[in-house]
Amino acid sequence: MIRTKRVYVTFSSDLGLAGINVQFSASARDEQVEALMKRIEDPLGQSLAVLDEAGSLVSLDEESIVSLCADNKRLRVTADDGTYWAQSTLQAMERQLNPSKFLRISRFEIVNLDKVRRFDFSVVGELRIEMKNGMETWGSRRYIPAIRKRLKERM
Repeated sequence: MIRTKRVYVTFSSDLGLAGINVQFSASARDEQVEALMKRIEDPLGQSLAVLDEAGSLVSLDEESIVSLCADNKRLRVTADDGTYWAQSTLQAMERQLNPSKFLRISRFEIVNLDKVRRFDFSVVGELRIEMKNGMETWGSRRYIPAIRKRLKERM
């Protein structure tokens, strides 16, 4: 059993800082400290509640998501370890996901940019997206300008 430590939070103002400086002090750098540091470093990173193949509710880390796709009024969530289903709309999930890591490529699909192997703009007017897990998907023509802009910002 992991014993959780009490967390004390203090705030001090420093007009010379341009950003936010967070410092951790503990008796040891253990699992609780690591988890807290990770949450502070990526505050938008989170877990999503999804259903597995058996219909059981599970928590899926945002980092493991490859894509989300609206499929016959259901939301299919493809992850590193399989396929899940969400009881939510694509728009609602998009609001929950970290906008710096996820990109809408069509009206029906969102991909995790960290899981993309390459974008192929060579087909005239279309965009082929190859994922690191071998999956292939296509970006919608109307989203291509926004996708190009986002990729330039990310470089």
